[in-house]
Amino acid sequence: MDNQSNGMVKSIYRRGADDGFWFGIYLSVLCVALFKSIDSPVLFLAAMVMVAAVPVIVYFFLRRGYRADNCKRQFSAMWLHGICIFFFGSLLMALTAYIYLRFIEPAYINNSINMAKELYLAVDTAEAREIANLLQKIQDNNLQPTAGGTAMQIIWFGVLTGSLLSMVLSSIIRAVTRPAPPKPPQMQQ
Repeated sequence: MDNQSNGMVKSIYRRGADDGFWFGIYLSVLCVALFKSIDSPVLFLAAMVMVAAVPVIVYFFLRRGYRADNCKRQFSAMWLHGICIFFFGSLLMALTAYIYLRFIEPAYINNSINMAKELYLAVDTAEAREIANLLQKIQDNNLQPTAGGTAMQIIWFGVLTGSLLSMVLSSIIRAVTRPAPPKPPQMQQ
């Protein structure tokens, strides 16, 4: 079904799943970089560059799909393609986060809360002490996020922000992208 030279075009869902797989690998690397950035400022910088590159990567996925359809794809189809990219990509990122938080470093969330408490106590203002006390109550009442809850929030956040970003990028791509010129005929030998 994906043989475009025979006039058959990939469905939006299939294209979104294929692009989402590669995007999910990228997001999974980003996720691990964010988790490890507590120990390494270089990884934090790399993760921020990767976050900034997300719109560029999705732009190229959407533009490639638009051109593959000879620039005849409707805005809604492009938007759906982008939502699919983010949905499938977020699934892989959420799976990575779940595995990391559940099996590789299960104390990550508690350690992060402890670091935040220490930071707020070092500020030594009434507001900072109040936040530190709130963080302590979260730990005392066992209300900190779980690995599964974090994974679900990653999916929701990815689809929501991806939907908004895809809407903007689809509009831009439709406004500036023209069909690729036809390929010259091949000489018969």
